[in-house]
Amino acid sequence: MKKLFLAIALVFGAVTANAQDVGQIWVGGNVGFSTTKIKGFDRMTDYTILPEFGYVLNENFGIGVNLGYSHQEALDVDGMGDIFVTNQKGFAIAPFVRYTFLKGDIGGLFLDGGVKYINSKEKGAGDRLHEFEVGITPGVAISISDKVSLIGKFGFLGYSQGKSGDHYKTETFELGLNMNQFSLGVNLIF
Repeated sequence: MKKLFLAIALVFGAVTANAQDVGQIWVGGNVGFSTTKIKGFDRMTDYTILPEFGYVLNENFGIGVNLGYSHQEALDVDGMGDIFVTNQKGFAIAPFVRYTFLKGDIGGLFLDGGVKYINSKEKGAGDRLHEFEVGITPGVAISISDKVSLIGKFGFLGYSQGKSGDHYKTETFELGLNMNQFSLGVNLIF
């Protein structure tokens, strides 16, 4: 419920947002961390580092790229029913084009359209996991000052594919504006 109220506040504030000046560069992104303790298992820790770099082309368009690293631990079950902890590390690169609209005094709404490639490997496993994604992510930018903006992104519309060696392949089409894919970050504008 807190996430829903935060999203409504961000959208409400963004309807009166101000555009960045042409030729400006932004640097930002987000960092995530979580830890889980499950009785009978060691503590599991996940973290993500996702810097973002971009350039404002004109009043409505910018280009950018996300570069990221993630470390995830999760419970898994083998073929004999034994439960164990998996450890997966990966790298992602995601170039995008940002279209900003509904701009006002303190921010604006935007759509990021782009592609993402993720290369990860589970500790002890032989094959690498290759994931490819193409789609649109909606978001909101709220200007804290002339040089700092809060960025909120939520949902995804697009296609993704994952493949690991010859044994595993997935294809997914997704249309969702849900808070399960919510991220909050900060951008510095130069």
